[in-house]
Amino acid sequence: MSLLYPSLCSLFVENCKREDFPGWYLRKDGEWIHYSRKTLKNNLFYLSLALHQKGIDSEHNVGIIAPTSPNWVLADLATQMCHGITIPLFPNISSKNFLFQCEDASVQFLIIENISCLDKTLQESLSSFQLVICIDSSESKPPNGIYWDDLLTEGRALAESKDMGNWIREQLKSISPDEVFSIIYTSGSTGRPKGVALTHRHMISQLHSLRSIYELDRQKDTALSLLPIAHVFERMTIYYYTLIGLKVYFADDPKNAASILQEIKPSVMTVVPRILERLFEKMTAAADNRSGINKLLIKKAIRLAKIKDPEKNSIWKRIYEKLVYQKMRAAVGDRFKYIISGSSALNKSINRFLLNIGLPVYEGYGLTECSPVVSVNYKNHLRLGSVGQKLAHLEVKIGPQNEILVKGESVFDGYHHQDEYNRTIFTEDGFFKTGDEGYIDKDGYLFIIGRIKEMLKTCTGKYVSPLPIELELSRHPFIESALVIANDRKYVSALIFMNFENTRRHLKLTHEEFDPYKSILSKRVQTAIARHIQNVNKKLNHWEQIQKWTLIADPLSIESGLLTPTLKLRRKAAESIYSKEIESMYSSDNQCPIQS
Repeated sequence: MSLLYPSLCSLFVENCKREDFPGWYLRKDGEWIHYSRKTLKNNLFYLSLALHQKGIDSEHNVGIIAPTSPNWVLADLATQMCHGITIPLFPNISSKNFLFQCEDASVQFLIIENISCLDKTLQESLSSFQLVICIDSSESKPPNGIYWDDLLTEGRALAESKDMGNWIREQLKSISPDEVFSIIYTSGSTGRPKGVALTHRHMISQLHSLRSIYELDRQKDTALSLLPIAHVFERMTIYYYTLIGLKVYFADDPKNAASILQEIKPSVMTVVPRILERLFEKMTAAADNRSGINKLLIKKAIRLAKIKDPEKNSIWKRIYEKLVYQKMRAAVGDRFKYIISGSSALNKSINRFLLNIGLPVYEGYGLTECSPVVSVNYKNHLRLGSVGQKLAHLEVKIGPQNEILVKGESVFDGYHHQDEYNRTIFTEDGFFKTGDEGYIDKDGYLFIIGRIKEMLKTCTGKYVSPLPIELELSRHPFIESALVIANDRKYVSALIFMNFENTRRHLKLTHEEFDPYKSILSKRVQTAIARHIQNVNKKLNHWEQIQKWTLIADPLSIESGLLTPTLKLRRKAAESIYSKEIESMYSSDNQCPIQS
């Protein structure tokens, strides 16, 4: 494949040359700060010169631990301009993973928002870095620190004292498409993170395929960035917007999404399922504030949208469009062309509901190792329950154990410092073993079944795939998430995490009255969940059926360690935190029969 650009830096610089590129916006303290194309280009050049002067090169790597913003992107690109490698780090990273990743990737320079955004252990480790760059100048900096604005000032002075244009041109020319631009550590729900080394070729080859699928107009369309750019999904997305030359709004906090959507009315955004689940809850809560015929009307419209085929333009849809769905869409701006969901599986009934009310939600599939997109649903190519069709430049097939295998220019070459392990992750003909189980239908749509490595084995020798069961359990409005337990156990059990908002609404309690720890004892809640589990069990083999379950009232959060930065449930962490609850489900019946 012929690359559109030799590097991500070249892509960005060429975009800034476009006279019709409107620039980017960052939300801060309720206001939008504008970064014009000239500001973006000049700041990139100043930052690159300053970092080069500080010693960043192919031997010195840069860690970034800061919220998503245009400055994050500029730091990424300036590092690449100096032939350095960027290591994205999540602001809520554990100290153990932080120290491991920095050591494994030889991070000597660190870019942070401010010291207070780091926990105590991370603050104490700052002295080990050659230089710490603080974006926020309102707080103190460490002895080995420098403020972002001061770094830009140094770069500006350097630009005046030497021919900046020639230096930039030479740097851009010297970046090879096969140069590693970033090592991205997989957050992982289990085990120690592994560093995925990605090159410019990996990322840019993917952008080429996506351009023909998601068509956007830089003069008319706008994008909203909600997800952490430290995650490869959003990072790739920002570079895709850069390829198009799109106006991008960077949100300050996903919690402000509702007001931001109303304010800017975006055409496109990428999300994880949890964001769409929250959107669904807010939309369906509208019926609670109504009474009489209006309440019945909205409830009927919601129920039909959750169960009807979105491909059929039936009479009921046309009736409720004007009365209900149009107003629901208006609450999120009603200008969307694409809402692209990735990272984990989206609840099928929620996906169906959003499609039926007219929101263009397209689910895809990818892995960090694939830069990250493998397959996508898109306009006129959508199959509910699938993760779409493969990108044009990729080969995708199903291998032994129904494992999804991927090959192509956007697939990485191996994990950082894992030479021995890397020999096991590719087939003899060069396909990457994803570790995901799935199948491809006759029309080329890919369906995910679960993680092969997460297959659970009962002590009676039966295998249980937890993901499909957990997804089915989570379809109930009272359930936020579920964790299936079966490894080395006689039977299957589950931890059920309560959905606070839906449970509160069902119990008709105000926010002040609602106590989740009392609500899990409610007979109505217990009965409803028990009935749901019975229905789920009817679809399962007898050895997969849930025999016991425990309802958990603790909130799921990244801070508690229960969720990854991309909002997936951490299996090992949950099993450790709730070990007593798990053991109590087996306390009287924990012995396995002797197998012959």
